[in-house]
Amino acid sequence: MKKGFSFLVLGVSLCLIACETDDDQMRDLTAPVIGAADGRDEIRPVHGETRAATTDHMHVRFSVEDPSGIAQIRVDVHNSFDGHSHGRIMTGFEPLDVDDIYSPDASNPTFRFPQGATRVSVDGTGTDIYWGGNNSRVNGNVLAGPYDFSIQAIDIHGNQTSFGDGSNYLATFYIRTPYAPEVNVTNLHDGELEGEHGEPLEVEGVIRKTSHELSSDLKFVWVRLAEEDDDHDHDGHAHARVMTGEFYERMWGTSTWRQGFSGPELPHSSEIDLAELLSGDDAIMVPDGEDHLDLIIWVEDVSGNISRYVFEVHAH
Repeated sequence: MKKGFSFLVLGVSLCLIACETDDDQMRDLTAPVIGAADGRDEIRPVHGETRAATTDHMHVRFSVEDPSGIAQIRVDVHNSFDGHSHGRIMTGFEPLDVDDIYSPDASNPTFRFPQGATRVSVDGTGTDIYWGGNNSRVNGNVLAGPYDFSIQAIDIHGNQTSFGDGSNYLATFYIRTPYAPEVNVTNLHDGELEGEHGEPLEVEGVIRKTSHELSSDLKFVWVRLAEEDDDHDHDGHAHARVMTGEFYERMWGTSTWRQGFSGPELPHSSEIDLAELLSGDDAIMVPDGEDHLDLIIWVEDVSGNISRYVFEVHAH
C-alpha cells in the first residue's frame, strides 16, 4: 500500500544540483499539502463511501499545493479484501488496480499539469476511475468489495507526503455490483433499526445471492455491532476490535480473504433469513449506555465478491 517515489529521487536530485544552490534547497523542507479540489468541500472519494450497484465509476476530486512547485502526484487504488496480506484472486473476476501518475510530462495527457505549478486541482471526467463501460480499468468483471484509495505527492525539492505523518490521503471505499451478495433489512424505521437496552435487537430481512447471471452462492457472513462510525475492517485481531468499541461479533462459513475468519456452516447458500440467523444464542443484545450504534454485515460469495452493509441502530 505504501508506494513511494523512489524512482523520482535521482531525477529530482540531479535537477537540484544543476539548477539551485544549497541555500535554495534549505528554504523548503515541507511536503505538499493535499486538499479539496477548487470549489469543493472535500476530497473524493471520502472514507467509507459506497458506490451503488448501478454505478460504474468513482469520482476523483482533490488538490495538491506547494509554494516551491509540484513535481509529481500519484493516485493509487488497490483492493483491501484481505487486510493487506494480498491473498488469492478468484477466477473470472478481477480487482480494480490503479496507479495513475500526474506530472508535467505524464504519459497520459489528461494527467499533465504545467511545469512549476504550485497548485493542481483535479476534478473532471477524464480523471474519474471506471470499472465498467468503455473507460473501464479492468478487462473483465470487477470484484465487488472494499478498495483503498490513496494520494501521494512530491515537490521539486524532493519533499514527499507520507503515511507516517498523515500527509498522504488515504480512504477506503466500497464497490457494489449487481452480482455481489445483497442484504435487505425490512424493519427499518426512518432508516434506522430500533433497539431496547438489554434486549435482543430485532433484525428482519434476508441475505441472498441476486438473480444476476454472475451471482454465485453465499460463502461467508460476518455480523458485528459496534460504536457508530467505528471502522476497523482492516484489523484482524479480536482484542483490538473489542478495544475499539465492538459489542457483538459472529461469523458463519469460511472467509475466502481473511485467514482464520470462520464459524458454523451457513444455514443456506442462496438466501438466509436474518431473523432466524440472529436468534437464540446468536441474538444481538443491545448494550446499556449506548444510544447510536452500527450494525455491520459483511458477506462473501464463492467467487470472492464482498458486500458490506452498515445499518444505524438507535438504542433507548
